[in-house]
Amino acid sequence: MRRAAVLGKGALAVHACDVIASLPDTVLDTVVPNADEPSWDVRLSEVAASRWPHVRIVPSGDWRELDPGRCDLVFSVLYDRIIGPHLIEATDTIINCHPGRLPQYRGARPVNWALSNGEELHGITVHHIDAGIDTGPIVGEALFSIWPDIDEVRDVWERTMRHGRLLISDVLPRLRHIPPRPQDEALAVTHHLRETALLGARADWTRAASAT
Repeated sequence: MRRAAVLGKGALAVHACDVIASLPDTVLDTVVPNADEPSWDVRLSEVAASRWPHVRIVPSGDWRELDPGRCDLVFSVLYDRIIGPHLIEATDTIINCHPGRLPQYRGARPVNWALSNGEELHGITVHHIDAGIDTGPIVGEALFSIWPDIDEVRDVWERTMRHGRLLISDVLPRLRHIPPRPQDEALAVTHHLRETALLGARADWTRAASAT
């Protein structure tokens, strides 16, 4: 029986816990919620404590409280910290759900950047975690249309979460049978939080909010 940990926040991380808990050969062992859980989404810490009372909750949000090697599967879903090499190297399968297309939208705020760049397609990606920022091989992605002229960041974020639920449901039961696909470094772009001011009207949930 494999033991699994989920790190992250919100309804998408709760969905990942649900899928993992339903797998016939896997037990949900540990949940590490982001230390700062958003008020506009469900609180992973509260849902996990209620729905899976046997599961260990790490309230600090610190991945370093996971004993290396304790879990065979570690799944980061909108987690807000960079996971260090000693956990990566000690875990059989360690993956991340990134709310953007890879490798074109690595790093912070991929939804905002996709709209700022006038993209007509966006995506959400599950990939293996390595030492880089969103650089590991891809195991699954969902692409969908966006309309920069009329969509707000909020609209595309909600669409990303809907597609993310389907992607997680499809990938996790098949994970051991999916050959990872290396990313094309020639297409790679990484955005950092320090670049947020460059987003202009796309820096907030709506263009009106960015202007205030």
